[in-house]
Amino acid sequence: MRTLLKILTGLAGTLFLALGAGFLFEPDRMTARFAILASDRAGYGTFRGDLAGLFLVMGIFSIAGIVRRRWLAVPVVGLGAIVAGRIASLLIDGRSAANVQSLMLEIALLLVLAAAAALTDETGSAAKLVLTVVSIAALLAGGAFVFQRPLGLAIMKRGVEAGMNRNLLASLPDGLHAGLCGSGAPLPDPNRAGPCVFVIAGGHMYIVDAGDGSARKLGLMGLPAAFVDSIFLTHFHSDHIGGLGEMMLQRWAGGGNAQPVEVYGPQGVESVVEGFNAAYKLDSGYRVAHHGAATVPPSGAGGVARPFTLAADSSQVIFDRDGLKITAFAVTHPPVFPAVGYRFDYRGRSIVISGDTAPSESLANAAKGVDVLFHEGLQPSMVSILHDAAARHGRKILAKIMGDIPSYHTTPEDAARIADRAGVRRLVIYHVIPALPFGYLQGAYLGGAEKLFHGPISVGKDGMMLSLPAGSAAISLRELL
Repeated sequence: MRTLLKILTGLAGTLFLALGAGFLFEPDRMTARFAILASDRAGYGTFRGDLAGLFLVMGIFSIAGIVRRRWLAVPVVGLGAIVAGRIASLLIDGRSAANVQSLMLEIALLLVLAAAAALTDETGSAAKLVLTVVSIAALLAGGAFVFQRPLGLAIMKRGVEAGMNRNLLASLPDGLHAGLCGSGAPLPDPNRAGPCVFVIAGGHMYIVDAGDGSARKLGLMGLPAAFVDSIFLTHFHSDHIGGLGEMMLQRWAGGGNAQPVEVYGPQGVESVVEGFNAAYKLDSGYRVAHHGAATVPPSGAGGVARPFTLAADSSQVIFDRDGLKITAFAVTHPPVFPAVGYRFDYRGRSIVISGDTAPSESLANAAKGVDVLFHEGLQPSMVSILHDAAARHGRKILAKIMGDIPSYHTTPEDAARIADRAGVRRLVIYHVIPALPFGYLQGAYLGGAEKLFHGPISVGKDGMMLSLPAGSAAISLRELL
């Protein structure tokens, strides 16, 4: 048992040292893992100084604890404080999958190091330390249970105050910022809203597609739909427009906007916007009657269509305002026509959003040299499992659909090939098909994509945001959920 604990202690120490070295020498690669964003040199100083120092010290004392057990007190106390802070974050800031996963790992490491100290320290001092830490934790847990109601109200008040003071849009540095308010597809996914990409440039926020649930995800990220300047639709499949009515409503009622939101899209967008305006007409009337025209001006309800016509394999600048240029380009999604993707250019930074498409030469051309490519992805080997299961259980319609959909989507491997050929710096796969209920499935989903593209690849999830500051080559990742 002691030998096993020594081995586990050594592994824990090695992990701490690796994390410390990562923050010291490659801080940009650590931002995605720890959901943090450096906005200037002071932020990088925190990475290389505070965080690197914390992990290196814990690693050094963990390794030293294999020989001298008393040194394990340092990482045990450090991890105890980290676990306590993580639990406080869950109570105050709310639950997130990444936070819970980190907490489970930290508790496991704490138990290993505490057990190693307790079982191998001949003087018993480590055992007393562990007992003290456990007792304090039990006392805090008991107090939280007994005073659940007043603590709950206090936590809610604090959270509401923090939320009201939070203005993510105003806090971002000038540049391009893009993220996922929906990374899913039509298949049910408990973690992903329908497809939706937000783009922020020069303090203005734009939405590309409005899948079901995407407006609520924006609010959870601290980017309420009230801030939306314009909406761009790639095509009119239901999963890309299912949340459009709610997006337009929250943009109007949440911000008291006096002008309807502009909705850009290829020919046919007029019918889509007109239909949602008609469907929400009674609702908007109720809200004006309830809250008053001064709060929700009737003139601002709904949207106004801004159609454009785009021939196959062509592109066109459809928006050029406040230093932001948006180019629409045709993509391959038959029998759906028209279907387009968008390129955003702002102050030397650029992103491309594919929409739904099979491998498309026009997309590859539009994406040449961009900083970030958001490309849809369907993994055929996983979809075939759904197809075969549906066929075995007599669900003929579902089996037929699962057999059809690979033909007009792109595999992660093909998306990686396109990104590599276009010289893209970073690739994000979104519109994830099939659903991935937990992160362990990402390796199977990507298949061989990571061998085909030489830059970073991310499987998109709701709440992720990439920041591309103007006048810089940096690309940083931040988790907003």
